[in-house]
Amino acid sequence: MMPTRLPLPVGRALFPLAALAILGTLSPSPAKEIEGVNVPEQVKAGNQTLPLRGTGVRSVSFLGFPVKVYVAGFYSPQPVTSLDNALAAPKPLQFDFTFLRAVGQQDVTKAWNAQFATSNTFTYPSLDADLAKFVGSFGPLQSGDVESVRLMDNETQVYDKGQLKGTIPGKNFQKAFLSLWLGSNPVTPELKNAFLGK
Repeated sequence: MMPTRLPLPVGRALFPLAALAILGTLSPSPAKEIEGVNVPEQVKAGNQTLPLRGTGVRSVSFLGFPVKVYVAGFYSPQPVTSLDNALAAPKPLQFDFTFLRAVGQQDVTKAWNAQFATSNTFTYPSLDADLAKFVGSFGPLQSGDVESVRLMDNETQVYDKGQLKGTIPGKNFQKAFLSLWLGSNPVTPELKNAFLGK
């Protein structure tokens, strides 16, 4: 069972992002608690067990105050040290986003689109279509709901509240998605460092 992100310009556009999360936990295991969220030390992805490589809280600034949006966890078979290393790493890789507040459908859509516009460093001809499919896989969220993104050998699986909602073929979207977290303009430097084990 599978499950799932975002620097914003300071101002009102930030609040929708505060509503957004991505990747969910898959199976019970020892966990660490962050902001009341139990983050498992490992998850099951198909027939593989993936160790937790990094976790942290995503906050955004809203009217000058920090707003905690979600707890993110990154799981992979082996540690990753860079964006290029993550692209070449054995799969699957999984990101879980456990939201700390309710987020409406419109805000979920705005937040993901804004995050890609801000942090993505890789474009390709079908990115707009792939992004529309990705964003369209997520519904509204309640506090505690999880969005998850699982990168397989040649496809990206999107989970919303534990249900597989979409599949995006190819490695191009994987590179764009990974650049949000591990690229030159990541969602936050703190999450990038956590995912890279720094």
